Amino acid sequence: MKEKFVLLITFLIFGLNTSFAQKSKTIEKLEFENYELKVIFFDPYENLVSENPEFKNLDSLKQGEIWNTYLLNNVIYDFQLIQKKKIVKHYVLRGNSSKDIYPKNLTRNNVYLLDIVNHKKNTNFYRLSDYSKIIDKTIDKFSFYGTLFENMELLKDNDGKLGKNLFGRFRLKIPYSTIQNNVMTLIGFDLFGEIETEWIANNTEEFKNSFFDYQEKIDQYFKIERIKKTYVRTYDQNGEIQNEYPRLNTDEDIKSYIGKMNRIGDVVSLPFFKSTDKAILIEKDSLYSKYKVETKNNKPIDKYLENIVVLKNSDGEIENITATLLIHGSSIDRGDYVERENYIAYFKTFKDLRLPFKILFSPLTDKQFEKPRIEIELDYLFHRK
Repeated sequence: MKEKFVLLITFLIFGLNTSFAQKSKTIEKLEFENYELKVIFFDPYENLVSENPEFKNLDSLKQGEIWNTYLLNNVIYDFQLIQKKKIVKHYVLRGNSSKDIYPKNLTRNNVYLLDIVNHKKNTNFYRLSDYSKIIDKTIDKFSFYGTLFENMELLKDNDGKLGKNLFGRFRLKIPYSTIQNNVMTLIGFDLFGEIETEWIANNTEEFKNSFFDYQEKIDQYFKIERIKKTYVRTYDQNGEIQNEYPRLNTDEDIKSYIGKMNRIGDVVSLPFFKSTDKAILIEKDSLYSKYKVETKNNKPIDKYLENIVVLKNSDGEIENITATLLIHGSSIDRGDYVERENYIAYFKTFKDLRLPFKILFSPLTDKQFEKPRIEIELDYLFHRK
């Protein structure tokens, strides 16, 4: 029985691309502007049982593991955009194979992605392997969670209930109206506006650089919230603080910024380096090692930081990162311009990883940061997986 279970899991993950007839149904047709929208639902339970009859004979614990694996690796909905009676684009909702499904903390199970794909003939949009090379963009920001779907045949007698006990535990049901609202909002932005960069999924594998070990270690947490206290200061002729303007900000999850740093504040708060970025040793003594960083096609870093130097202690831990900060501006008199300041991020150990706790900006003439123009204090809240 164990061998059958392992084989079934392997089959679900890799698919084998066997030509099963997918169990699907059209659940809605809409018209708006010059478009039609046809919504196809690929019932995960019906497809799972059709492809793997052995599933029904397994105990509930194994069924639960297989169900979770199936959801994270398969397409659930295909929102087909039609113009002049021809399909022009697909908005494909599927599971996110890089996520985990949590049996107890049900509200963590927002584990879905939306692929935006231009239509191509003879392509099976039920199989990610068939359309993966023609994806325009993938969205990973959704506000719904659960591991059952209102449109499932298995839930046809479950109206008015939050979920159902299935496969060994209680599972939340996602109402179709919630999915529809989320996807329709994104379709509207895609067609008539612009999808925000922070909603678009990036390849986080590009940002695994062992020299900056915080980039790998943060993945052991479900999320890490960040609290930022920022002080903007001016000084009088004697070098005393004349004015100070404090503000408080929070970031819901620093992991969500990996590969999505499009603002100066995102970059300076925690720089993310690509696997292709190199650290070159330039100085070393018994206490510290100093490295200069050479980046390669790391657009966010290149836009806001140059002359990057990392100082590590004798234990190989980051003590600070210094750089020249690039501040981009535009005015009628000057046009587009760039101003430069000194930047330093001081690190210390939080839990079991090194993260910035203080960041300073100062004029180029203030190399010792005696009169920082901006000071940022950072603290974190850690949520385990």
